[in-house]
Amino acid sequence: MRKLLPYALAVSAPLCTLLPAPAAHALPATASTAVVARDFNSCGYQPKSALRLRSGPSTKHTKLGMLYPADSISGDGAKGAWYRVSLQDRSKSGLKSGTTGWVARSGLKPQVCMQLD
Repeated sequence: MRKLLPYALAVSAPLCTLLPAPAAHALPATASTAVVARDFNSCGYQPKSALRLRSGPSTKHTKLGMLYPADSISGDGAKGAWYRVSLQDRSKSGLKSGTTGWVARSGLKPQVCMQLD
């Protein structure tokens, strides 16, 4: 057994460098700049009316396209009065499913979850 221990350590040491680093650095530095995903409505959101999807959290950022009340989106981040959202399905304006951008929080309404037993 004593002869195998140095061999096992020599073989396993290089493998440790292949493991991913802990994800602690992935969280934002301050809670004021982003909202944790659990704080968002798990059923998603819908625009109250036609809403511009932007590349960043202000009106100064480029418009990516339009969202309409029939579009379903999910939120995963926030900065000030803006939510970072992703399209759950293709939008009515033609944006691809999974497209991510920013919208004004005031233009969204939470979808209602329904549980059927």
